[in-house]
Amino acid sequence: MQESALKNQAMHCIDRIGCNSTMSTIMLDAWLSLERFLAQCGKLPPRLEDIDAAALASFVERQSSECINVELLLMNLVGIRMILLESGCAIEQLAPLSVRVKRQRLANDKNGNYRFVKTLAAAVR
Repeated sequence: MQESALKNQAMHCIDRIGCNSTMSTIMLDAWLSLERFLAQCGKLPPRLEDIDAAALASFVERQSSECINVELLLMNLVGIRMILLESGCAIEQLAPLSVRVKRQRLANDKNGNYRFVKTLAAAVR
């Protein structure tokens, strides 16, 4: 994918947020996955603020269906949300950037400590 205007805008937002290099990399990777999805769907707007909430919902649905690591999915959604908030998107526009998560209790470890694992919860309808 060649350098896009949206990627440049996203990188500018990441710089303004002031994250460390690790978080900046995570946020940029998350952003690029969203941008690839938008390009595949033919919904690539000229500005970050113009991203459609329905397109974000479709992106989250696809990411959730392909999810292997819930923690990574959550981190990616947070990164995208931070970029879009910094760009000036309305909070209402970002509502689809969420998933329902539940914690499942696992057996105690060998030292008797409680353990949990996060899983995606089915959407409540």
